[in-house]
Amino acid sequence: MHKLCAVLRLGVAALVAGLVAGCAAPIVTGGADVEKAAFGEKKRFAVVTIASNKSFTGERALLDTFKNAENVPGANSQPMIDKLGPRIVGTLARSSHFSLVPESRVLSNRAYRAAAEDARQQGAAIFSVDLNVAQGYRYFSEPQKFARLAQDLGVDGVIAVYVHFSVSALDIGGNIRGIALGGKRYSTTANASAIAYNQKGEVVWKDSTQKEADPADTKAVVVVDTSMFTGADYFKLQPSAVEIGGKAVEVLVTRLEDSLAGRSVDRVQWTK
Repeated sequence: MHKLCAVLRLGVAALVAGLVAGCAAPIVTGGADVEKAAFGEKKRFAVVTIASNKSFTGERALLDTFKNAENVPGANSQPMIDKLGPRIVGTLARSSHFSLVPESRVLSNRAYRAAAEDARQQGAAIFSVDLNVAQGYRYFSEPQKFARLAQDLGVDGVIAVYVHFSVSALDIGGNIRGIALGGKRYSTTANASAIAYNQKGEVVWKDSTQKEADPADTKAVVVVDTSMFTGADYFKLQPSAVEIGGKAVEVLVTRLEDSLAGRSVDRVQWTK
């Protein structure tokens, strides 16, 4: 569990760094942690968990501040992670360093369907975060459960991918005596992390990255800034969240491929 927490902490650090600035920011994630001997043309892997935080985090309207995320229209991440799931699998399937078991075979596997899920949460106690899991998938976080899944599925390793979505805002224009002029731009950020285990429950790959989308929701502010009350239109942001989430996963896979090919992998990444 401590190894899983380590990769998630990398993701949280990346998320915070990106929210500090409204423009592209460097994030220090370190190089991809890869056990090269675990991969190869004859090695087989399966994706067993695809999950996200249950709702957009970050910028929220004043009137929504104290609402349960489930009651904020468009904030729930379930439709986003459902759409992103096939893209994640497709991106991993293009790797030249291992073969990926088809999604349908994994999700229909009797042992997979019978495996007891872990609680759909990250963190502990008051710091826990509820999660959504892509349609058809189950949530696992314990190394030994990943090991058992690898054995039951008859693969060399299993992969879990997490994509967390957040919203940030950038004021455009200025203000006169505290009255806002101009507009406000909302954009989505995807913080993606991946971890893979072998049949012994050992980590053979872990990495994280963060990507920020171009503004997908722009509100005009005329004389009086009402955007603090209306906030972002989450429904309008969902397509860009899925798109930037897909790009973040592509970065993870590219970094994995580069590591396995002996090419250098940057320890500092850029959000755009």
